Amino acid sequence: ATLFGMYVAPRARGRGVGEALVHAVLDEARRLGKSEVVLAVTSANAAAEALYARCGFERTGAVHDHPRRPDLSEIEMARRL
Repeated sequence: ATLFGMYVAPRARGRGVGEALVHAVLDEARRLGKSEVVLAVTSANAAAEALYARCGFERTGAVHDHPRRPDLSEIEMARRL
């Protein structure tokens, strides 16, 4: 399964909303019988990478060019279920 396009409004950050969203995705992936959830986080978004790491995601080692920003990259992370 792929987690794609998650966003938490600034006024809701730091309140556990992001973790709740990630856990809802993980629960749904389990319900659907998936064995892994994969995502890509932008290299400049340390806060998002930290959130995903708190939720059990780890870097896979794959890094891709950002589709619109040549100064950034997309870091792949995955979590086994």
